[in-house]
Amino acid sequence: MEKPTKEEVEELIKYCIKDNRVCPLPRSWIKVMEIIEYDKQPRNVQKTIKCLVFQGWSWSSKESKRKVFHNQIKFAGLWSYNGEKVFYELKNFLTNLSEEEWHYEK
Repeated sequence: MEKPTKEEVEELIKYCIKDNRVCPLPRSWIKVMEIIEYDKQPRNVQKTIKCLVFQGWSWSSKESKRKVFHNQIKFAGLWSYNGEKVFYELKNFLTNLSEEEWHYEK
C-alpha cells in the first residue's frame, strides 16, 4: 500500500465537512485517536492532535474541534510513520460513520 497523497488527504477533509459536519461525536472521536496511534506520538505532536472530548467537549468551540480533527486527518495522511496503514484505516472508519455519529454546525 502506498503513502496517501496530499489530494487524498484533502478529499477526506472535504468529505468530513460535507453537510456542515464538525467532527465525530466523542465516542467515535476517541476511536480516531486509537487509529492514528495517538499514544505512540511524542508529546509535542500529541498537543496538536488531541481530540477535545470529556471536559474539552463542553468548553471548546466548534471551530476548535474542527481544527483539531482536521489536524488529525493531516497527521494520519502526511506525517504518520505508518501513513499507509493509518490513513486508509481512518478513511474507512470516517466514511462509514452514520449521520448520528457526527457533530454538526447548527
